[in-house]
Amino acid sequence: MINPELQTRLRERFNPDGSSLRRAQLRMLQMLEFIDDVCKKNDITYWLDSGTLLGAARHGGYIPWDDDTDICMSAEDYQKFKKIMLSQKLSDEFVLQCDETDKGFYSPWDVLRDLKSEYIQDSALHNKRKYRGVQVDIFYQDDRAYESARKWMTFLYNKLILRVVAGKSIKARVFRPFLPVSYFLIKKVITPLLHLVHRKKNDYYSMPYGVPFRSIRYKKNIFPVERIEFEGRFFNAPRNVDEYLKDIYGNWEKIPDIDEIQTHNVELKFY
Repeated sequence: MINPELQTRLRERFNPDGSSLRRAQLRMLQMLEFIDDVCKKNDITYWLDSGTLLGAARHGGYIPWDDDTDICMSAEDYQKFKKIMLSQKLSDEFVLQCDETDKGFYSPWDVLRDLKSEYIQDSALHNKRKYRGVQVDIFYQDDRAYESARKWMTFLYNKLILRVVAGKSIKARVFRPFLPVSYFLIKKVITPLLHLVHRKKNDYYSMPYGVPFRSIRYKKNIFPVERIEFEGRFFNAPRNVDEYLKDIYGNWEKIPDIDEIQTHNVELKFY
């Protein structure tokens, strides 16, 4: 973990107290606590992932310039979590955004959304969504991925979903009315067929078909999960954080050159 003095300098430069980004991070922290509570009560395993885990290991909390939160669950645990969220009224502040709750949500993974905030983005994909608050991305992990098909599935999702939603060409406008059909075929027909072809479970997890992130997560580095400190609270993390992060980022402990750090211009409303 970096020294507190450097952490303070990074926070003051990129994310001072009271900034909209810091408010968003603290709101997502509440959402993480909600997920952690639901999972503990229902024997569901999750773990911090990607930039959120990197932030926990290197910064003791959010990376100062990070504007999202990432967790993972096995596909089986996620289905259990999803069933609970859709069948029980557990919160008036958060909603599980998925195919069942938002017909304008064309995503290969689901998210927990905050109902008391909103990202303001000039994005056709974002503006189609019913819920647009700050989010926790929930990547349900696939251990039956047919790796030779992954690149092809990502291409299909990019071509038939992302470009159709956001594109301004005549072709995009022609195919836009068929967007729900294309999404249904990719997620509800082709993906189950690929799982039917490849039934053998791998010793690693991959992201859901359509997600552009290619790094894999080895089960031996994940289970049994342990607890890690994050923003003064404790959440689930892979048992071998160092190896897990090396697989994703390589030298994860290195701080980028401050002048080269790319930040998102995020506009947020809080209600």
